[in-house]
Amino acid sequence: MSTRSEPGDGRLGPSLSAIMSERRQLINLAYRLLGSLADAEDVVQETYARWYAMSPAQQEGIESPGAWLTRVAGRICLDLLGSARARRERYVGEWIPEPLPDRTEWNRGSIGTDPADRVTLDESVNMAFLVVLESMTPAERVAFILHDVFRYPFAEVAE
Repeated sequence: MSTRSEPGDGRLGPSLSAIMSERRQLINLAYRLLGSLADAEDVVQETYARWYAMSPAQQEGIESPGAWLTRVAGRICLDLLGSARARRERYVGEWIPEPLPDRTEWNRGSIGTDPADRVTLDESVNMAFLVVLESMTPAERVAFILHDVFRYPFAEVAE
């Protein structure tokens, strides 16, 4: 099932391709905020549901669909992090995030010739990052991820 820009012309609409190209970034954002791939996919699904719930005129009125999707996904994550469910559910013991199925985007450089060195470094950096995130409030976590990981200016994050 696909949306076409014109009946029978065989091309995807420009707004659909722009929206779908943001999926990986949205999943990365939600995963880094929530620590669960299943929750991240739910957030992205809810974000897309909100996009398609708008009328075409409302969608056309949005200057940057990618920024709108990122903002909505961040707010959904913030709501999840601050929800009563998240406050009630406390994991006892050391928390380890779910592994991501495709980690190639995180493995761009190499430390040495020994692959074990790279794995050890990746694990220690990931654990340090998670410890920092766990020490923050939900709002601080969203601001930190959007600014330091996705490089949004603080003025945009504050909006």
